[in-house]
Amino acid sequence: MEASSPPRRLVGAFIGTAFFTFVVLLHITFPNLGGTGLRMPHNAAVWMGFGVMMAIAMWPAARGVIRYSAFHKGLGLLLLALWLPFVWSWNEASLIALPRMLTVTAGAILLLGIAQLQLTKRDWWWIGMAILAAALLETALSYAQLYLLEPGNWLGYNPARGRPYGIFQQVNVMASFLVTGLVISAWLFGEARNRLEGGIILLAPLLMPALILVIQSRTGWLAALIAVPMVLVHLWYLDRSRFRAWAGALAVGSVLAVIVWWAPWAEAGYASKAVGNPGERLPIYLHSLRMIAEEPLTGWGFGRFQHDFLHSFADWRAAQPINQPEIVEPIITQNYAHPHNELLYWGIEGGLLPKLAILAFGGWVVWRLWAHGPRAERLLLTALLLPLALHAMTELPFYHSLGHWLAFLLLLGMVVSSCWQTKEKHTRYTFGIRVGGTLIPSVLVVFMATHLHTLWQVKLHLETQGQDTSALTRVINPFGIPHDLEFLIMSQQLTAARVLGMVGFVQGYQEWSEKEARVLPGPQLFINLLEAENFNKDPGTALAKRIQYLFPDISSSKKAIEGMDNKNKEERRPQ
Repeated sequence: MEASSPPRRLVGAFIGTAFFTFVVLLHITFPNLGGTGLRMPHNAAVWMGFGVMMAIAMWPAARGVIRYSAFHKGLGLLLLALWLPFVWSWNEASLIALPRMLTVTAGAILLLGIAQLQLTKRDWWWIGMAILAAALLETALSYAQLYLLEPGNWLGYNPARGRPYGIFQQVNVMASFLVTGLVISAWLFGEARNRLEGGIILLAPLLMPALILVIQSRTGWLAALIAVPMVLVHLWYLDRSRFRAWAGALAVGSVLAVIVWWAPWAEAGYASKAVGNPGERLPIYLHSLRMIAEEPLTGWGFGRFQHDFLHSFADWRAAQPINQPEIVEPIITQNYAHPHNELLYWGIEGGLLPKLAILAFGGWVVWRLWAHGPRAERLLLTALLLPLALHAMTELPFYHSLGHWLAFLLLLGMVVSSCWQTKEKHTRYTFGIRVGGTLIPSVLVVFMATHLHTLWQVKLHLETQGQDTSALTRVINPFGIPHDLEFLIMSQQLTAARVLGMVGFVQGYQEWSEKEARVLPGPQLFINLLEAENFNKDPGTALAKRIQYLFPDISSSKKAIEGMDNKNKEERRPQ
């Protein structure tokens, strides 16, 4: 007995929510802390749409029939392998990894839900249009950042950067989103039904190449160099006239890119031509491999990366013959919370099991795509997944932008629908689906709305440089960024205690910061601790050496230590 198809109104609601999420929610922003996850307003906003999409997608299963395939069984095993390291590696920092695990689990639920909707090829086309619409909006915003915005604008974008980052506040994240949009446009153009649809879609190959070039993201360039020829081959065999139209638009866009690149105003500073050195990725990768070699089976523990990478690299650097007091090479100049490679991240924190599970699952999906996927669409489907998958191997786009994660899940869902046959299983246990389908989006919307209020209060606090002492007291949801809020509150209290001469509060800060440093060490945390020790008439010599040991080339650390040394010299100078 086969279940009837889900009501079309559910499919329409799912597509409509996707459009609203990518077009509206993804573009909610205001000046913020920067960084990743819920520190970014647009991620909190996208979570609202994400929750609604999960609920809509899973709702057909409330009728007592669940659709699934071998892919979803494999996905369940992958999810189990990712959660299991908590059993043997639970530690004081493990809660830091919980948002990541919940995000992965939410992605698995969405992929299972997509199977319940039984989306048609035209449905998938409209979902692709939702992602492309977001990419086109990002294109418009990036051109505004490049040519229109003045210093002091409400977005907080500095025009002197010369490298627009759209809503994402990170150029490589912007680049991978644009390349994804460019590849999607080739797919959508191949299936466009009229001139209006085709005309809108052709804006992507016309306008995006210039930005991809100007942003100067090596990851973006590499993804474009691999994926664009793949979709060109796809269009060539699909329809020669459509190939000529999309390729022609791409050629015009490439000419525009060269003009933007070499224009006189680019030389004036709007677009830097210096790609620069490869950065610190190589030493990060090499030391990540050393850490995996030290703990290959069980890993260092979920949530431990930021602390353990910092201390492990400092120990390794100190042991090198070249690392004499005058020479601090080899060096990593930043405090990293991620090794810029997703596989290394899971391998360091979780050990062998999650790393092998991710490799096996990814290899299985690729094999299935090329062995059983539609023969005429294999290149296209591979190209659609490639930009974001490649970026995850060189940085952390899914942490910077939930929109990237949602786009990747939707594109993967389309690949799955093309490569796996679904089965149906009858079940009487629909109560949990009904309750979850109602509760999850409601809780997420309320949580994220109050979290946006929290980020706004943090914005007010930062804009006044802590002078608005009441801003942080107006926070009603501290659970989105608990460590950041606690740091800001404790720093504010430290400043007030030093002014008022409250020794007890300063000592309390010292105790708290030492505890915090065992979980999330950072240069500013240690600098504040150094100031607290100086207030208590402690010369801070041991702490200064510790800061120099952990952060030898971070400018704020150097200035703090130099300032402390000068102060100590002044105090020792005979009157």
